[in-house]
Amino acid sequence: MTSMKTKTMLAFAWCAGECAIAVLGLGCAQIFGFDKDYQIEGGASEGGGGSATQGSGGATASSGGGGATTGSGTGGATTGSGGGGSGDGGAGETATGGGGAGPCEVLEVMPGELLDGSMIDDMEDGDLSILPGEKENPRAGIWFMDNDPSPEGIREPDNEADLMSTVDPPRGDSHVAVHTGANDGFREYGASVAFFLYNDGFGDASEYRGITFWARAEESSARRMKVMFIDRQTRDTGGICDVEADGCYDHFHRHVLLADDWKHFKIPVECLKQGGFGDQFEAPAMDQLWGFYFSFDAGQAFDIWIDDVAFYR
Repeated sequence: MTSMKTKTMLAFAWCAGECAIAVLGLGCAQIFGFDKDYQIEGGASEGGGGSATQGSGGATASSGGGGATTGSGTGGATTGSGGGGSGDGGAGETATGGGGAGPCEVLEVMPGELLDGSMIDDMEDGDLSILPGEKENPRAGIWFMDNDPSPEGIREPDNEADLMSTVDPPRGDSHVAVHTGANDGFREYGASVAFFLYNDGFGDASEYRGITFWARAEESSARRMKVMFIDRQTRDTGGICDVEADGCYDHFHRHVLLADDWKHFKIPVECLKQGGFGDQFEAPAMDQLWGFYFSFDAGQAFDIWIDDVAFYR
C-alpha cells in the first residue's frame, strides 16, 4: 500500500506564539494549518471509488480552459477566462501509465521509491480549498470545473460544491477525493477539473521537480488525461504570450493513461511539452506558476477520481 506520511517524531517544538507544545505524530505545520514536508512512498496501486451519478444538470458555459478564474465554487462549472486551446500533446509525446524506461516513460511513483513532497491537497477536509502550503511559501487556491460552451455538454457534478466525494471503499487512509465527469457533448476544446495555487496569481514553485497524484477512471470513462502546468508564459493574463495572435493557452503538459484501479502518477517538469500551436517557450516557468488542469479532449466522455495531489522535490 502506498501512503503519504509526515516526517515527524515525538518531540517538543517551538511553534507559533513561541509556545512549547508536545508533538506526537504531528509537526507544527499540521497543527497550525500550514504544510511542511511529506514523504511520498511508492507501492502497489489500490482499489476504491465508485461510479458518478449521471444527472441532467448542465454546466455553466466557459469561454476557455486551462486558465479559468474561479468564483465562489457554488453551482456549475466556473466561467473561464480562456486557456485550454486545441493542441494535443507535444512532439514525440506518448501517453504513459507505466512500463518502458526513463523518467518520461514511467510516469508513476514506483514501488520502493521515496520522494520529498509538499502536499497541495489531500481532500480529506471535504472543501474546495487546497491546503495552505508551507509557512515560507504559502498557497491559496480553489478547485473548480472548466469546459467549453458546447450546449450539449453536461458536467458531473452539476454543482462545484459537490466535487469532493467519499471514496468507498477507502484507498488506504484516504476517504475523500475529487470525483468529476462529463458526457461527450463538449466539442470545442473539452472539459477539465483544475485548481489555482496563489490566489489566482502567480507564485514561485521552482524548488519542486514536479507533481504526484493518485487517479483512477470508471469503466465507462476515457483514459487519456492531459495534465497541464499553467504558468505566466502561456496564461492569457500573464502578459507574455500574444493573446491577439492566438499565442496563449499552449500550456506545458503531459498525458497519462488512467486505469480502473488507483495509480500513483508522477509528472516531472523535465518531461513537459507544449502542443506547438501557440507561442513557444524553452521550459515551464515554475517560478511563475499559476495552477494545474486535469483535462480531456473534445468529444471525450469521462468519469474520474483524483486524490492526494502533491509537489515533490
